[in-house]
Amino acid sequence: MTVATADAAPHTAVAPADPRSFTFQMPLFRPGTQVTQNGKQEKVSHVILRRRELMVYLVGHEDPVKPERLSIAPTLFTTQRRAQPLSWIL
Repeated sequence: MTVATADAAPHTAVAPADPRSFTFQMPLFRPGTQVTQNGKQEKVSHVILRRRELMVYLVGHEDPVKPERLSIAPTLFTTQRRAQPLSWIL
């Protein structure tokens, strides 16, 4: 005769991965973005990659600025694919 016991361990579900594990933060320099240089508010005019370096041009300034010299709030990005509807016609 077989007797069932209540001591059997219940099946535990695997917890889903933390959604923040697929995200990261980094500065995003794009035209019109407000940045701070030497305590002064500036606006980004355009951005250029020159000799493998990122150069940021500010509105009203001719010379480029290295991004390390600018302060900007980081933008949150994800590495997880998101389904997007097709926007083109076959």
